[in-house]
Amino acid sequence: MTTQKVISRETGIEESQYKWGFDFDYEADVAPKGLSEDIVQFISAKKQEPEWMLEWRLKAFRHWGKLGTEEPEWANIEHP
Repeated sequence: MTTQKVISRETGIEESQYKWGFDFDYEADVAPKGLSEDIVQFISAKKQEPEWMLEWRLKAFRHWGKLGTEEPEWANIEHP
C-alpha cells in the first residue's frame, strides 16, 4: 500500500515541497487599492520615469478627476 499525502484548502502550496523545483522567492511591490496622486507617484517612481513624465501623468489624473463618474452614453453599455 502507498501512503498518500492529503492536501486541504488550508494547506498552501508554499507549505509543501514542489517536485518540479519552482522557486517562490520573488520580489514584488504592492500598491494600495484605488487610484490617487500618491499611487501615480508611486508607480512613476517604481518605473524610474523622468520628472516631466510624472508631471504629465499627474496633469492627466487631475483632468480625469474633473470629468466625474458618469459613463459615456456613446458606448450603449447596459450593466445588470
